[in-house]
Amino acid sequence: MEKYKSSISFKGNTDIGKHRTNNEDAFIAQQIWDDKHILAVAIDGVGGYEGGEVAAAIAQKTIVEYLENFPNGERLDLLKQAVVEANNKIVEERAAQPQFANMSCVLTACLVEVERKQINMVHVGDTRLYGYRGGELKKLSHDHSLVGYREEIGDLTEDEAMNHPQRNVIGRDVGSARHQVNDEDFLEAAIFQLLPDTTLLLCSDGLCDMLKTVEMVEVLQQKIPLNEKVQGLIEAANEKGGKDNVTVILIEYQNDEPVTEEILSNSGAEQTADTEKQNEANVSKQKKSRPVSQVIIIAALILALLLGLAGGWLIRDRLCNEQPVQETPSDSTQN
Repeated sequence: MEKYKSSISFKGNTDIGKHRTNNEDAFIAQQIWDDKHILAVAIDGVGGYEGGEVAAAIAQKTIVEYLENFPNGERLDLLKQAVVEANNKIVEERAAQPQFANMSCVLTACLVEVERKQINMVHVGDTRLYGYRGGELKKLSHDHSLVGYREEIGDLTEDEAMNHPQRNVIGRDVGSARHQVNDEDFLEAAIFQLLPDTTLLLCSDGLCDMLKTVEMVEVLQQKIPLNEKVQGLIEAANEKGGKDNVTVILIEYQNDEPVTEEILSNSGAEQTADTEKQNEANVSKQKKSRPVSQVIIIAALILALLLGLAGGWLIRDRLCNEQPVQETPSDSTQN
């Protein structure tokens, strides 16, 4: 049996866009601890000139340093702790530098465990995580904004949401207040399975505010190197207006498993299911046969008891018939 081969690669980039004078976005795209873990974070600064840029830089630096210092532990918990650490570092910097008193950021962070084929996500704000597979692009994160929520429930179309005047009004951010890991209404955390032939897309709203889902798919489905896909998405956003900074990170997981291996794997699963069904059927049959056996045994016991009783009556009658009959004196002999 041929062993399957798989590979994972990642690329990221950020661009100032067509209208901004500075780039408040930042990103992380690197291996962490070893080549079996990939850290990707799309960060969008909030707070105007320089402030958002400073907050994004703090988040970028803190998340990497925190994870490098704590290589052991449950991966999703570590990622949550790293984001909380970044949040509180920004809060401290706001207090230390009054000119940045309004700075914060939003971010989407992914820690991919290659061997376990698991994606750990921590998300705050309106940056996004998408999964692209089989020609379909699916949003995995949830926008922490009223407009984003209305789009997700179908109250607004994608076009309406993209052009809504309150599109960029967010309900959560990183850095405006101190937080702990388990605080409500702060971190959105989730675990997803890393499926074969999947591309993960992390981005700032500078991409998804400019490009519709179908337009992103047009770039992702091209047979070009990963870095060209990253640049293609950024260029497409700029061509549509480039109203904001644009950050794009792609993680591509390819599985070169042969068709025969896949068939064997699938048939094995089917066999397992069939075996379980057969076992269930056998158990069902056994459960149904037990009352029949019990009835036969009980019937045999009753029959034996009846035969025993009948035999006893026959013997009793026979013994009664063999006893001598004593004559009773007739009345004539009496005086």
